[in-house]
Amino acid sequence: MNKPVSSPLFRRFVGPQRRMIGVVLPVVLVVLTLLTALVVTQVRRSALDERLAANATETVMLDSAAQTVLRWCEARIVSAPLDTVVVAPGTTTPAWRIAANWNTTTNSLDFSGVTLLPGVNADRSCVIEDATCELSPPISPTGQITTGCNGIDPRWRKFRITARVSVPALDMGGNRFMFAQSELRVFTD
Repeated sequence: MNKPVSSPLFRRFVGPQRRMIGVVLPVVLVVLTLLTALVVTQVRRSALDERLAANATETVMLDSAAQTVLRWCEARIVSAPLDTVVVAPGTTTPAWRIAANWNTTTNSLDFSGVTLLPGVNADRSCVIEDATCELSPPISPTGQITTGCNGIDPRWRKFRITARVSVPALDMGGNRFMFAQSELRVFTD
């Protein structure tokens, strides 16, 4: 019969049975979780950066388009100041804030069919308000003619021009608007 070997020498080389403790797996899982979180954060950040850049680009394009429409309206006034469609000045509400004034057939100039800028397909128009009565008297080449509004020479005219450009905003479910405004003083003789 063979007897199990239990000599101290054998136990010394083989040693008692030990349980193996694994620390590598939890450490690797923690590192992978942290890396995944960093990657997800960077992907979200890049998507947000893209949206911000697109919004800035659209804002610049709309502002350029609104400034272009404003220059067209100013040119229309300079070429025919007495034949320009104008809106009577409002008492408390500015003319451009009244929705009915943007009716292109009666109160505003419409520039449909004209290409604004490459890539901008927008609805564009402008409202021109007669603001002559805001001028301070006496405004006359000779200082003598004072038969106009508030004693102003009737040959002087002041216009407040508001240009509006709108594009569909699919993310908002409506339209995105950009306005530009200027004042123009003209002497008609």
